[in-house]
Amino acid sequence: MLPLLLAWLHTTNDLFSNFLTPLLPKLMDRFGVGLGTAGLLVSAYSLTGSLLQPFAGLVADRVDRRLLAALGPVLVALGMGSMGLWPRFEALLFVLALAGVGSALFHASGASLVGEYAPTERRGFWLSFFGSAGNLGLSLGPIVALYVAGRWGLEALFWLTPLVLLPALVLLRLPPVRRAGRPAGFRDFLRVFRGDVARLWGMATLRSLVFLSFSTTLPYWYATKGLPDGYTALSLSIYSLSATLGILVGGTLSDRLGRKAVLVGTLTLGLPLYLGLLFFPAENPLYLLLLAATGALMNAGIPVAVALAQELEPGQTATVSGLLMGFTWGFAGLFYAPIGRLIEAFGVLPVLLGLGVLLLPAWALARGVREPARTMGV
Repeated sequence: MLPLLLAWLHTTNDLFSNFLTPLLPKLMDRFGVGLGTAGLLVSAYSLTGSLLQPFAGLVADRVDRRLLAALGPVLVALGMGSMGLWPRFEALLFVLALAGVGSALFHASGASLVGEYAPTERRGFWLSFFGSAGNLGLSLGPIVALYVAGRWGLEALFWLTPLVLLPALVLLRLPPVRRAGRPAGFRDFLRVFRGDVARLWGMATLRSLVFLSFSTTLPYWYATKGLPDGYTALSLSIYSLSATLGILVGGTLSDRLGRKAVLVGTLTLGLPLYLGLLFFPAENPLYLLLLAATGALMNAGIPVAVALAQELEPGQTATVSGLLMGFTWGFAGLFYAPIGRLIEAFGVLPVLLGLGVLLLPAWALARGVREPARTMGV
């Protein structure tokens, strides 16, 4: 029951998380601010929600992770759900930064609990199920936010909060979950940033940087080619849905083939597929099949890296989960601003082609990771 409950909370946590971006124009009108100022809301939530995840994991490894996994989505839902209720921009900025802390607490503690309570031989599947549930929430977030706010106003978003509050109460009624033995200390935390887990983080960050840059640049690239907005929307939807499927399949395969085999295999196939995305005509309908295959393949390794990190550091599963999830994506995201400037200066193709080279050291890092024998499936 616990992994299913956490998967639902992941869906609703990420559903609320993706309310902010599509509603920025409405918030700009409400507060009378420009895009640059409104962008501070996105920055506040993203920075606390992503870059704080390893530190949230350090806390979760020392206290009742059940409590943090319930508290985190509640903070996100109350923060995002109350966007239409605050009279001052500064108040909303603080509330969304606090909501980001909630997201960090949930992702670190939630992934840790899923990995711990799943059967060892099925850990990859349950972590991938947990991850794909979050992707589903991210996909639905803009649709729900725009429909509710467009029909009933920003204030109506608050009426969606029971989607989180009720399952969070159910989670709180379960027995406390504390780690047996000595809690992780700061020296243990620093050890995570060395050795095999550090290699996993480096691999995941390089991979995320390449494909985050590609997916973020895709609408601009299509526009320069004169492709219609409808085709752009279809391409992004296909990429998002295939990523969700890839996450689910990747973890399941790693239970049978081994974590390292899936990580190395996806990166081995990922480079030629990525090059295909850059050189195959985007207006050809077959490009969508290539986009789907690449999206599925390159996201398949996300839950696999988390599962392997948990098995390498069984005493710090929340810390390494936070490191391999939000911290990886947030750290990669910090580099997109200078990448965007390079694209403006040198063009889309040369910059994205140069980024593809990063998949080679990512592959080498994956090859160098030690895999505990007990992670191998039967």
